[in-house]
Amino acid sequence: MSLSATRPRLSPEETQERILVVAEDLFRRVGYAKTSVADIAAQLSMSPANVYRFFPSKGAINEAICGRFIAEADALVDRIADGDLPPAERIVTLIVEHHRFNRSNFVAERRVFDMVEVAMAENWPTIERHMGHVSAALARCVAAGVADGSFRPVDPLATAITLKKACMMVIHPTMIALCADQDLETVARDIVALCVRGLAAPTTTKA
Repeated sequence: MSLSATRPRLSPEETQERILVVAEDLFRRVGYAKTSVADIAAQLSMSPANVYRFFPSKGAINEAICGRFIAEADALVDRIADGDLPPAERIVTLIVEHHRFNRSNFVAERRVFDMVEVAMAENWPTIERHMGHVSAALARCVAAGVADGSFRPVDPLATAITLKKACMMVIHPTMIALCADQDLETVARDIVALCVRGLAAPTTTKA
C-alpha cells in the first residue's frame, strides 16, 4: 500500500491551518521577504499551486497570520474594558497591557515586526478596524466613568478617540520600535494618568 493511500485526508480547514503554521514558522526563522510560496509548499510536500488554492498570495497568508495577533489584541482590550476595575484603572490597564502585547508580540522579534509592517502597508483597512476596536473599548471605559460620576460628562467615543491618539506612541508597533531605547511603559502610564486627571469630575468641598 502506498504512503499516499494511508495518509489521512485533511479537510480544507485543516490544510489551511497547516499552511499558516508552516508559513509563520518560516517567516519567523527565515524572514518574510526571504520566504516564498514555493518554500512554504516544499515544507508541506505540496505544490505552490495547491497553496494558492487556499491563499491567493504570500501577502494573504501574512494577513491571516497577523489577523490572529490582532484578534488576540482585540480580545485583550475587551476583557479589560468590560472588567470590574474602576473606569480610570481600566483605561490605564488597557493602554499599558496593549503596549505590552504589541511590544512582546510585534517588536521584540524583528522578523515578526517585518511581517506586521508588511501587513500594515498592504492591508491598512484591517489595522483601521483594530484601531476602531480599541477606540470602542476605551469609549466603554469612559462611558462607565461618566455613568458612575467619576468622569465629567463627555462624549465617550470622541474622548476615546482623542485618548487613543494621545497614546499612539506607546501602542503603535512602528512607534514602539522607533522608541525602543525609551521606557515606554512609564511613558504610557504618564500619558494615561494625565488624560484621566483631565477626565475626572470636579470634587466639591464643604465650607
